[in-house]
Amino acid sequence: MILKKTFHACVAAAALLLATGAQAETVLRFGHPNVVGEMSSKLYDEFVARIAERTNGEVTIQVFPGEQLGKETEMVQQLRDGVLDMTAASMAATSTLVPAMEIPSAPFLWQNWLEAEAVISGAAMQPAFDELEEKHNIIPLTKIWYWGWRNFTLSDKPVRTPDDMAGLKIRVPESPVWVEMIRGIGAAPTPIPFSDVYTALQQGTVDGQENPIPTIYARKFYEVQGYIVMSRHMLQNNMILMNKDSMARLDPRHQRIILEEVGAASAKMTLLQQRAEENMLKEIAATTEITIIDDPDRAAFAERSTEAVFTALAERWGEDRIAAVREAIETIRGQ
Repeated sequence: MILKKTFHACVAAAALLLATGAQAETVLRFGHPNVVGEMSSKLYDEFVARIAERTNGEVTIQVFPGEQLGKETEMVQQLRDGVLDMTAASMAATSTLVPAMEIPSAPFLWQNWLEAEAVISGAAMQPAFDELEEKHNIIPLTKIWYWGWRNFTLSDKPVRTPDDMAGLKIRVPESPVWVEMIRGIGAAPTPIPFSDVYTALQQGTVDGQENPIPTIYARKFYEVQGYIVMSRHMLQNNMILMNKDSMARLDPRHQRIILEEVGAASAKMTLLQQRAEENMLKEIAATTEITIIDDPDRAAFAERSTEAVFTALAERWGEDRIAAVREAIETIRGQ
């Protein structure tokens, strides 16, 4: 009888050890589109290391950079399906699942970053995040990952007004908000995969493209362009997203650590990226022959594009959700 009890106790202890071991070996898969050397990529690696350290190795994160696992929109779908545990994605990329997530990408919507951060984090955008969770099993670890203001680059034509862009072929992401914006200003939207942009510019397949300065710098688009037009026409905000079931399987202590470390990295990203934007632009100006146009007629671009986009995409985004965002912006500006 004693031997039997001892045997059962050993079995129970072994089972407990196995369960503990399984927890100790939790591995999360994190795919993102950024290349090694970009600010985001560095900060991802930092919070991954911090999470491993603070959980004593009980949670480790395998990182797959540079679209190794697919395009940005494909990784969002993998996240929904549970193939990935985490991803970094722009709000526009998640609009393939929840169209209203694209609203903060509307042209000339924001006067500054602080109002954008407040509205994206606040009640006006919460229904879109609720839909992302309830319908697609995706939750934000942070809603804020500042990437930068988007600006045009052109091959061989200086642009200061929308009329200057008439008929030009401008590369855009495969997203309705970009297509409608470029149509609104009178140019020809040309969707091309991001990985092919440099070659398309080099070969003259398109006349120009638009991206934040950190992207123009990191991907060296300035090498095959003659002009940078500081239009600041759109804000690009990214997010760090997680599969809801993957999060639920973690110990609550580990959940808290992940949220804390990703949140800290988000705040650091805003500070460092905003500093870097200015320095990158100075370096491009100092080391290349590219012309930087600081004074395009932003009001004329806004007049051509903002309402055109909202009208074209009202049904896709939902008029009530557009109204909520615009009312939140007006409330902030009135304070």
